[in-house]
Amino acid sequence: MLIEEEKQRQEKLMQCLEQMAVECLNPTQISQMVLRFKDIYSNNFRHDYSDFFPFVVKIGQDEQNYTLDYLTANLEAMQNLVEERYIAGEKEFKGLYKPLKKLTDHINLEIGRYSYYSTNEQKWLDIEKKNQSLHDQLRISTKDLELAKEKVDSVQTELIVVLSIFAAIVLAFSGSISVVGNALSSVENSSVFKAMLFLLVSGFIVFNTIFLLMYLVAKITNRNIYAHCKTSDCSCGENGQPKCCGINRVRKRLPYVFWINVILFILIILDILAWHFNIEYLFIPMN
Repeated sequence: MLIEEEKQRQEKLMQCLEQMAVECLNPTQISQMVLRFKDIYSNNFRHDYSDFFPFVVKIGQDEQNYTLDYLTANLEAMQNLVEERYIAGEKEFKGLYKPLKKLTDHINLEIGRYSYYSTNEQKWLDIEKKNQSLHDQLRISTKDLELAKEKVDSVQTELIVVLSIFAAIVLAFSGSISVVGNALSSVENSSVFKAMLFLLVSGFIVFNTIFLLMYLVAKITNRNIYAHCKTSDCSCGENGQPKCCGINRVRKRLPYVFWINVILFILIILDILAWHFNIEYLFIPMN
């Protein structure tokens, strides 16, 4: 047989095998396929074994259009039909029994190789995924460890700073109590307006000093001491309107500081006015 003719028959064989992998053939189709194989294997044709493994790989990977189970089932049905005719003594498929049996063995061998290859490949893919997952977890854990280390390193410094500021708050509060005590002791020999002015100014200074120290503690410890605002930048309007002025933002974000300072400022002004319009009372000692 010429090489070109063998090549053509090999192509026809591969086409038949591909067709057998599409669906499970009925008995009539099996008989027709056996006749096609008989024609292919006439004149002592021998199939090329090297083409089967690439073919099986192609069928196995294209699960949407082909199925290896259909291929093996159809080959087995063909082999059973030929074997029955061969055992019954019919000579129609006498020359096809051995080639078809060899073809079936070769196809099943390549399917087994492909299954083993696919199983090992899947195992390697699973191992690779696990290794990648472990690598990602290790990277995340290393990053978390570095952040924890940085946080631990900064805790001591932050603790010292916070304790220092709280100590300053205690000293400021103690100093304010001392100042208030001295002011009250001097009320007996001075005007009540003067004493009130001194107390209000002292309260204004002490309150803002303590708040400043508390603000520094909040900044160091990353705590938010602001009141809730409707917008993130505390703007007074919507649709691109300008932000609030500084005093209005203080009123919204720090209302307790704003109103206490306003009240103290108003009391200071009222005390000064009362002191100014009651000059004679200034020189009258308190009993």
